[in-house]
Amino acid sequence: MDETAKHIAELYSRLDLREGGDHQLDLGDENPDSAFAEIQWSIVGRFNTKRSINFRVMKSKMASIWSPFEKIWVKELGPNLFFFQFFHEQDFMHVKNNGPWTFDQYLFVLKQISVGINPYEVTLTHVEFWVQVYDLAVGFMSERVAKDIGNFIGEYCYADSNNFSRLWRTYMRIRVSIDISKSQKRRMQIKKAGQTESWVNFKYEKLPNFCFFCGVIGHAEKFCEVLFKFPDKTIPRLFGTWLKAPGKRDMYSE
Repeated sequence: MDETAKHIAELYSRLDLREGGDHQLDLGDENPDSAFAEIQWSIVGRFNTKRSINFRVMKSKMASIWSPFEKIWVKELGPNLFFFQFFHEQDFMHVKNNGPWTFDQYLFVLKQISVGINPYEVTLTHVEFWVQVYDLAVGFMSERVAKDIGNFIGEYCYADSNNFSRLWRTYMRIRVSIDISKSQKRRMQIKKAGQTESWVNFKYEKLPNFCFFCGVIGHAEKFCEVLFKFPDKTIPRLFGTWLKAPGKRDMYSE
């Protein structure tokens, strides 16, 4: 090795090429950005469409729908990706717990974020729905059954406290986080020891447009991949409007 090469090698040996070197910024409990002081009341979300979203119109429309007590700060992070910061816990809980929400019939997919989470990297695939479970036999209206059914549909969140009152209801109501990229569950077979199997059927509250062929939310029948994969075959419709729960007026009469 000549003298020049040795000199270059020596210089490089003194360099720390690791990003950040041996130094690391430790903020402890300090929040580096005062704008995110109320980060616990923030969500990031997208709309379940490939079309572009008019940010100005969307912001105005969602504020009208939510009717917040305090202001909401909204930022467009990128194409169809939005950050919402609430300044009152009640406004935040209303939006988080009373969905699903839609804009121009497009489902809003949201997720709560916290300090340390990069909003650009949040996976947005699940939406919470209230699901009504019908045709439950006597003896199945319990918290355990609610959890098992909820985890079959998606991820169980909690149950309506009215499920377990002394008044007989024709259905059980449970809150479930559902992967909207998959077909929605229509029914489930259940059984108690020593008894024959029975089917329970599901209805989804505030269910937006979905495909009657594949059961996936977000596209109509004519855009379903199933039709393109099997163009010469008659494809049965395994889903229908019966998957949608009745409106509030009808629900309260149950």
